[in-house]
Amino acid sequence: MYTRIHIFKFPNKVVRDSFRFFCLDYTDKLFKEGLNFSLFIDVSENSLHYLTVWKSKKDWEVSYKKAGEYLDVRNQVKQMGATMSIEGGDTIGKYSSNSDFNVLEKVD
Repeated sequence: MYTRIHIFKFPNKVVRDSFRFFCLDYTDKLFKEGLNFSLFIDVSENSLHYLTVWKSKKDWEVSYKKAGEYLDVRNQVKQMGATMSIEGGDTIGKYSSNSDFNVLEKVD
C-alpha cells in the first residue's frame, strides 16, 4: 500500500468546507484509478487533513499523471489564502475482525 497525507490550513471554516466539497467529488473519481480508501479529518475550523491510501505507489503515480486538470490545486489553495503540505510513503496496515467498515461510505 501507499499513502498520501495532505495537510491544509485555511483562513476560515467556509474556505475549508468549500475545498473539502471539491476533494470529496474528486476523490470519487480516484477509486477507479486504484485508490483503496480516503479519510477527511476536520482537525479544527480551519485545518483539514486528507488521507488517501492506494493499492501501490505505481497506482498513485498513474493516477497523478492522468490528473493534469488538477495539477494547479497548489496555486488554487494559495489563492484562497491557505497552505498545503503533502507527504507520502509505503504503508503497512492492520485491522481486526471487530473492525466495522460500515462507518465508511462505499463508492462503486
